[in-house]
Amino acid sequence: MRLNRRSILRLGVATTAGMLFPSGVRSASPPPTRVQDQETAGLLREFILQRASRSTDAWMEMHVVLALGADFARGGQNLLDELVGKILAVETIDMRQYPYFPLEIERHPFHMLQIMQATGVPYDRAFVTPKGRYTRRELVDGGTTLLIPAEIHDELSWTVSVLCSEFPPAKDRFTTARGEEVVVQDLVRRHLEETEASYADVFAVMKGEKLYGKGPLHKTACNGTHLLYGLVEALRYGYRADDLEARVERLIEATLFRARLEPVLIERAMPGDDPMTRLNREASSFTLIGHLVELFGYIHHHGVVQMSEGAQRAIEGLRTRLATLTETLTTDYDLDKLQEDVPQAYKLILGDACHAYRGIRFWT
Repeated sequence: MRLNRRSILRLGVATTAGMLFPSGVRSASPPPTRVQDQETAGLLREFILQRASRSTDAWMEMHVVLALGADFARGGQNLLDELVGKILAVETIDMRQYPYFPLEIERHPFHMLQIMQATGVPYDRAFVTPKGRYTRRELVDGGTTLLIPAEIHDELSWTVSVLCSEFPPAKDRFTTARGEEVVVQDLVRRHLEETEASYADVFAVMKGEKLYGKGPLHKTACNGTHLLYGLVEALRYGYRADDLEARVERLIEATLFRARLEPVLIERAMPGDDPMTRLNREASSFTLIGHLVELFGYIHHHGVVQMSEGAQRAIEGLRTRLATLTETLTTDYDLDKLQEDVPQAYKLILGDACHAYRGIRFWT
């Protein structure tokens, strides 16, 4: 069984313009209540505690910290302290050592630093590791000092999130240990252009120029759901150049638009009623919906973008759908067998649960 997103059909879909600002989108599901969101959060937290928090895989531990916070302890040991001690590395340039997190472990540049930012780790919190004692401030400085933008071939979302929070627009540049000047605004622009390129097919479908199907967006992390995080962070921290606000609003509209189409695509791409196929479909939807609830929860919590009534109803539909998916995934399937038979698929579900839990908590 594969949990990678597969969109093998091309569907003709009527476009729905104006989803974000005019009120044109209605959810077919009843709006969620605070009680429902709290119940979803409770199920997800118990699921994470019972399953994800037991993992010693660094990627999984990173997600547990994101979900349960930087103070979460396992077996009497703070998990973040343990994780940093396990994976931190140092690089020496001109006789000076700089701490960093290896890309082969964190998977995305600045992923660990972004988790520390998201969970509010104080800058003076110290981590004692086999490589030395470093505060979060020193870890951020190490990461930025070692940055080589030209060597980032992955999505820039995590990097942009951290850099925009560290460097305000009026002071958006720094020099690396290799003497390269990095301009944060340039990275925001690059990330915006790359994100819009990934969304090109969705924009075309919205205009009625083509049918909805598999495209570049499906090749990005978690079905394209991480691309907007960094851009939203840039807005939060005051970046506005290159018409960023209007272009992010357009991307949000496109995201809500595709959120209506993607479950249909998943259903058509994975036909069948056997348990593994059903689990595959629901896990694929869980990835999408959980991450979007997190994204829109963050926007809502920090007031980054003002949503229309139509957009709010669409987001309510996502939260209601998340409640259903959470109950099904945590109660209806033999996940112990999935862990034994397809461990990578099991791991993805746990990681998605961590994002979903962080997301639903923005609404509780």
